[in-house]
Amino acid sequence: MKCLIIAAHGSRKKESNQELVSLTARVAIKLKKNFDRVEHAFLQFGEPLIEEQIENLIDDGARKIVIFPFFIGSGSHILVDIPDLVKSVQQKYGHIEFKITRHLGKISAIEDVIVNEVSI
Repeated sequence: MKCLIIAAHGSRKKESNQELVSLTARVAIKLKKNFDRVEHAFLQFGEPLIEEQIENLIDDGARKIVIFPFFIGSGSHILVDIPDLVKSVQQKYGHIEFKITRHLGKISAIEDVIVNEVSI
């Protein structure tokens, strides 16, 4: 089973976390031919946490897990926290393939999103 986790920082505000839940549902519809499951997770301040979501997917039969960091900048969460978390889980589950994609701010198409939004 091939799975995608859209991973965000998380917020103490439920409404902010709910935005990721809604985004994930919309992405899941668009990626239903590419991924068996598309889920959300948070680094902190929200549920499920990334490591919990990884465990859930593995328990359900995931063999490949792609993590998309929904972060703008490449701070310590991108450079250290998420890679370390994945490395730790990978040591426990050597038979699972993990991939961390570029974070949102590194994707060149983000400029087009901004230009389109401000050109309205």
